[in-house]
Amino acid sequence: MGRMSQVEARRLLRVLLRLGWAVVRTSGRHQVLSKPGHSPLAIPVHPGCLKEGTARAILKQAGLTEEEFFAEY
Repeated sequence: MGRMSQVEARRLLRVLLRLGWAVVRTSGRHQVLSKPGHSPLAIPVHPGCLKEGTARAILKQAGLTEEEFFAEY
């Protein structure tokens, strides 16, 4: 179990907002974020922690490494 398995969706969302992403819309329990030059990201905002693979996939789509993420965390 790595560090990414203990990341909450709200904290991940907060870091992405600090890094220049903006919430475009909310669809059910997912928030869709966008940033110029990137594809939209859908973040599942459920209570509790994200699954490790989901958190890593979101970071990969955002173009972030784990080190960059945890520097802002």
